[in-house]
Amino acid sequence: MKEIFFSNLPAGIAVICLCLYFFGMAVVFISSPLKNAEKFAIKPVDNAGKTEIRVYYGGISFALGAFLLYLTLALGTPVYSLAGGLFFATTVLVTRTIFLCVDKGWKCPYTKLAIPAESAFVVALWVCYFLSK
Repeated sequence: MKEIFFSNLPAGIAVICLCLYFFGMAVVFISSPLKNAEKFAIKPVDNAGKTEIRVYYGGISFALGAFLLYLTLALGTPVYSLAGGLFFATTVLVTRTIFLCVDKGWKCPYTKLAIPAESAFVVALWVCYFLSK
């Protein structure tokens, strides 16, 4: 497994970071959904909402991390997983930026953290992608 990730160092490092990010998000939202959702300006209206936070923020994050890991191992290279992570991360950043304008959410505390952090992450992933070529 080590050989696969280090066969293309920039892609391997990026995929390891992506998997750690997704697995970390899964643990955070499955183990403590209400506390962590509040940091993202999300408040469920009832217990079903709490379950949705666990499912969509926790479960899907775990599935994305697991899929990127599987894809890397199945194909014997991290490059395709990096491309998949780029689709995801870039889409989230672009969508967030567009709808912050539409919803006028620029002044919210979460936004002030999310935009710079996501932008740096996406730029780093793109750098790794171009270095992997």
